[in-house]
Amino acid sequence: MISTAQAWASETVINRILVKINDNIITEYDLDEEMKPILEKIKGRQLSAAEKKQLANVRKQALNNLINQVLVDQEVARYGIDVTDEDIDKEIKRVKDEQGLDDAGFEALVAKDGLTVDDFRVKLKKLFEKQELIGYMVNKKVLVTDTEIEEEYNNRKDDYTLDKMVELAIILLPSDISAVEVKERINDGELTFAEAVSKYSVGPGADSGGSIGEVGYADLAEDWKNALKGLKPGDVSEPLTIQGKEALLSPVKISEDRLVPLDEVRDGIYQELMQKKRDTIFTEYFDKLKQSSVIVYMDDATKPDNGVSQ
Repeated sequence: MISTAQAWASETVINRILVKINDNIITEYDLDEEMKPILEKIKGRQLSAAEKKQLANVRKQALNNLINQVLVDQEVARYGIDVTDEDIDKEIKRVKDEQGLDDAGFEALVAKDGLTVDDFRVKLKKLFEKQELIGYMVNKKVLVTDTEIEEEYNNRKDDYTLDKMVELAIILLPSDISAVEVKERINDGELTFAEAVSKYSVGPGADSGGSIGEVGYADLAEDWKNALKGLKPGDVSEPLTIQGKEALLSPVKISEDRLVPLDEVRDGIYQELMQKKRDTIFTEYFDKLKQSSVIVYMDDATKPDNGVSQ
C-alpha cells in the first residue's frame, strides 16, 4: 500500500498541471521533457545559488516557449495546416545529401543537440507548421516596394562599399643590378616596366609583366603602401627591399572604394526587408492571439515576471 501510495504521489507531481491554454494544458512532465537537454548537462552537479536562479529563469522561459507552441498548434489545427511525413522525409534527405551523411551520420548529428531522430522529426514538423502558418497569415500582408529597397540601399552604403584594390606589377632584382638605374631607364623611356621585368626580374610574373594580380590595399605591408603612395597607374615606385632583394613596384590599375551596384544586391535587400516585415507582422498577430486566449497559470512559481516575456 505504501509503495502504491508513493507511486501515485510521484505520478501526481509529474502530471501536475502548470498552465491551461484555452482547451489545452501543459504539465510538469511536458516542461521536464522540454528541459531534458539542459538537465542532462547539469545532472549530478551541485549548483550554486546563482546557477539555481539562472536555471529557474531558463525553466520559466522554457514554459513560455511551450505556451507559444501550444498557441501555434491551436492555430495550425484551426486552419487545417498539414505537414506530412513525406514532407519531413524530403527535408531530412536534403540535409543528408547536402552534408554527405548516411543514416548513422545523421543520427550522430542530431544527437549533438540531445535529440533522437524521432525527436528531430517532431521538432521539424513543428517548424514547418509554423512556417506554413506564417505564410498563411502573414505573407499576403507583406509588400516590399522598389522605393523601400532603394532607401535601404542608400542608408547602408557602407555595407556595399568595396575596399580599395590595386593590381600590382613587381620587379625583383638580382644583387648585381641597381634598382635606381632600372627605375631611371624606365622613366627615361629606354624600357617599359614589362621589358625591365623580362630582362632583369628574378621574381614572380616574369612572363606577364611582373603582375602579381589584384590585392586589397589594406592588406599590403606598410613599406609597400609607402612605396605606392601618390603613384598613378603606370608609375614606378622608389626602390624598396623585398625578401632581401631590391625591388620596384608599379600599380597597373587602382580601384578606389567602389559601391556595389544596386542591381547586384537588390534581391538580397528584398529578402531582408521581407523577413523583417514578416517578423513584425507575425509578432503583432501573435501578441493579439495571446491577448485573446485564456491562459491560466496554476502555480504562482510558474508565472512570468519582468525577466520573461509572456
